[in-house]
Amino acid sequence: MARLAGLGLITAFAFGLLGLLAFGLARQGISAALVPVRPRPAPDFSLALFDGGRFDLGAQRGKVVVVNFWASWCAPCRAEAPVLESVWQRYRDRGVVVVGVDIWDNEASARAYIREFGLTFPNGPDPTGSVVVDYGVTGVPETYFISPDGTIRRKWNGPLTESSLVALVEELRR
Repeated sequence: MARLAGLGLITAFAFGLLGLLAFGLARQGISAALVPVRPRPAPDFSLALFDGGRFDLGAQRGKVVVVNFWASWCAPCRAEAPVLESVWQRYRDRGVVVVGVDIWDNEASARAYIREFGLTFPNGPDPTGSVVVDYGVTGVPETYFISPDGTIRRKWNGPLTESSLVALVEELRR
């Protein structure tokens, strides 16, 4: 009898784990969310920008920095691009910097994407993949929020809505 009860408990536990796994897998590809992150110094990087300028993360100390990883072929990135531009326009004179890091893309497509969405915030490619590796990027879009002291405080996987982006920026501005 005790053996049967033990077997039932193990079976219930196994089904519970399978249910949690199925739930996690079902949510993985369809939702955007804030991801827990251990606060750590943001890896420094420098980008040659598509507009001919240069972006150096280290020069942004004292500002909130939103680092968005994107690609022109990414449908969620295309939905998110106008949101990033809108928030950039709203906060650029208030100590907030938005920077786009184009990954796994080609230059012509990336430039067309920037033109299509009228993006005015700094955007540059990561041709060696070093920024992607340093940040641990697993897909696009993926966005990191860096506080004025240079610490990664938040990470968002998937496309940001304007309300989510504004809330995260405001949190770091406090």
